[in-house]
Amino acid sequence: MQNLSRSKLNSRGFTLFEVTIAMAMAAMVMTYTYSLIAEGISYQKKAVLLANAVHLAKIKMAQVDSSTTMQTDTTRGSIDAFPGYTFETEIKEEEMDLLKLAGGPNADELRKKAPKDMLGDKDVGFSDLMKKRGQKKSFETGGVLKVFRVKVSIFYMDGNKKETYSVETFRSTKY
Repeated sequence: MQNLSRSKLNSRGFTLFEVTIAMAMAAMVMTYTYSLIAEGISYQKKAVLLANAVHLAKIKMAQVDSSTTMQTDTTRGSIDAFPGYTFETEIKEEEMDLLKLAGGPNADELRKKAPKDMLGDKDVGFSDLMKKRGQKKSFETGGVLKVFRVKVSIFYMDGNKKETYSVETFRSTKY
């Protein structure tokens, strides 16, 4: 009878080894879960910082776009309403070759295939038109436009690392 009662005692509970293994597994799952939560909070913070930078870049770009006159210029400064954020606005005048832009790496091949006159083989006054407009480059380029390259960069700190969000656009010099 004593042997029967001892086997009942052994089957009623867990051994110390089983409890230790269960506790170790629970600790590993809890550590993994907490690390996922901490990583999620970190990514949420990064998302907020980047969303602010995107918002500020849109505002700065709208300010530049709303100006009636443009000139080559670079401005820098802090953004008072958003501590830790700074901006840089860079406006440069440059020439843009439309054929090169359209052709990308194959621009030279396109230039060889381009007609002497954009309207066909005959010169119907296009050369004179280009001379009157003061274009230095020939019309065989496919058209050279003078544009302003507008680049807005927003700088902010993400922990110990300085991050940058930049956006750029082009605006015609004749508007």
